[in-house]
Formats: sequence, structure tokens, C-alpha cells
Amino acid sequence: MRTAFHSQRTERGVTLVELMVAMAINLVLVLAATLLYLNGRTAQKAVDERGAVFESGNLALDLLGRDIGNAAFYPAVSVEPANTARAPGSNVLWSHDLATTQSMTAVPTAYQHGVFGCDGQRFDPSTDGCAAHNTNSGPAGSDALVVSYFTNDAFSLDRGQRADCTFADVGKSGYNSGRERVAGSAVTTSGALGVAPDAPLLVINRYQLVKARIQVDGAVINTFSLACSGNGATSNNTGYQELIRGVEQFEVRYGVMDDTTLRPRRYLTASEVAALGDANIDGVVYQPWRRVVSVRVCLMVRSISGSALRTGTNGQASATTDCNGSSYTPPGGAQVRRFEQVFSVKNRQTQSV
Repeated sequence: MRTAFHSQRTERGVTLVELMVAMAINLVLVLAATLLYLNGRTAQKAVDERGAVFESGNLALDLLGRDIGNAAFYPAVSVEPANTARAPGSNVLWSHDLATTQSMTAVPTAYQHGVFGCDGQRFDPSTDGCAAHNTNSGPAGSDALVVSYFTNDAFSLDRGQRADCTFADVGKSGYNSGRERVAGSAVTTSGALGVAPDAPLLVINRYQLVKARIQVDGAVINTFSLACSGNGATSNNTGYQELIRGVEQFEVRYGVMDDTTLRPRRYLTASEVAALGDANIDGVVYQPWRRVVSVRVCLMVRSISGSALRTGTNGQASATTDCNGSSYTPPGGAQVRRFEQVFSVKNRQTQSV
């Protein structure tokens, strides 16, 4: 007689200890994945910030360098309108300095030689001179730079060069009054019609730092911006228009020529240039600001937000050397970079620098 045996499968659950061990392992894995994600995100944020700082600094230098390259420019052959003090000049070789002092009325000293600056001060367009920093400018010690040049551009603003740094038409500004082409009884002051002015138009761009208050991710960032005020019809006032944010320092030094080589033998502050006397070089008398043949610009640019990768003690970013050679520590872990470049004032040179 065969006896049948029926096997029975025993089923059982996990114990509380096993469940807790499994949960702990899963939590460790989730925590590790979270840390990897956060580290990757922080690294990417730092890379983005570094790229933004680099882009801002180079853009600022490009804007300033382009204007400095135009400083003191005047079309080689032009026709000047007559005034009470001088006979009409046709196809006469003129210069920026002659135009601002002889063919135009009451052009301030700051705009007579193409380049002008303020040492540790702001430039006030309402007085056309340097003034102490106020609550809207700064920081203390930052400089101001003024660039002027001429253009006889007849193109519209989107293609031509008759606009200031705020993209306003200089053909409508007070300094260029009477230099537009007269059409019948009306004066055409806009470049949109492609009508050439009777005489080259003066373009004036004034650069300095202004205070900026930026809100990022619920936090308020107090910094400064490189700003500009031009002499166009809509911008010839005391207001400055922001160009590049996050510029913490703006320092300008001027390369001055002393001999017949017409090369910059030394770099001076704006105050030191203003204190220079006239120089007789090879029979030509050069006023102090006319002796400037190159401009050295230094900018300190910071990121708008902070990065934990560069945070040092007490939540501060690592210190770096600023434009004055001093140690500079930006707040909140922000990244910072110094940008410095020398630009030639080409219209003051007869040979390369």
C-alpha cells in the first residue's frame, strides 16, 4: 500500500529588523544620489557663473575699447559752416580739436580733445565736469571716462554711427545745433532720411559706475553697473543708462606721450594728466589731454549670485587682487574676476603703440 505524502510550502514575512535594514539601505542610496545631484548642480552653477562673469567683462571691454578707438576722430576732409568769427571752409583739413574750439560754440573742455576723465569721481553731465560720488554713483574711488568724436554719418540709427551709447540721435542734440542740413525752411535732424549733415556731428559718451539693486531668487544683491550717458536728444541729461551689471571697480589710467616718439612713456591718473603742462613736441604744442595716446582700463566684475564652490571662511568667497593691487573679497560667495586691457587712441598716433 502506497502512502501519499503532500508537501506543504511554508510562507513567512520579513521581520521588523530586516525591514529596517532594507529601509536604511534604500535611504543611503537615495541620499547618495541626492548628494551627487546637488554637487553636479553646484558645479554647473559655478561654471555658468564663471562664464557669465567672463562674458560681462569682455563685453564691457569691447564697448569701451570701441569707443576709445574712435576718440578724437574727425573726417579727414569736410565742409564747415561759416560763423561770425571765421570764413566758410570748403575741403579744408580739420581736426577734432579745431572743430570743438573754432567751428562750434561753447564746447566744454571735457569734450575738446577726445578723451577726458575723472579721478575717483563721477562725471556730471549737467555741469560737464567732475563731481564727488553721490548716493547713486560709486563706489568710492571709481573713475569716470568721457569719450568724444565726430561723424558725418547720414545713415539711420540701426545702420549708422550717429548715435550715442544710449542709441539716441546726436543730430538732435544741442552741441550739433545748426550743423544739420537745411531743407528749405525746415531742418532735417534725423538720420532716417539719409540726409547728410552740413558738418560732422559731435558724439559724446560718458562712462561711470552707478549703484544697482538686483533681486535674484528672493535675495537682494547690492552691486554696481557700468553705465553711460550720451549727448543724444533723449539722453543729454544727468541720467545714466545701465550697460553691464556686476562691475564693482572701474579704474582708468592714461598713457601720455612726452617726446617725438609719440609713444606713451607713463600711465597717469586723470588728476595727474590735468596737472600736466603743455608739451612742445617737434614744433607742435600739445595740451595735457591731447597728449593721451592710449588708455588702460581695469574692471572688477562679479557674478550676480553666489557659488558654494568658492566660499571660504565665514561664507565669503576667496579673496583676489583688485585694480588697485589690494585684496578684494566679494560678499556671499560670488565669483569675481579682474579684466584689464590697454587701448590705443588711434587718432592721436602717427605710429603704432
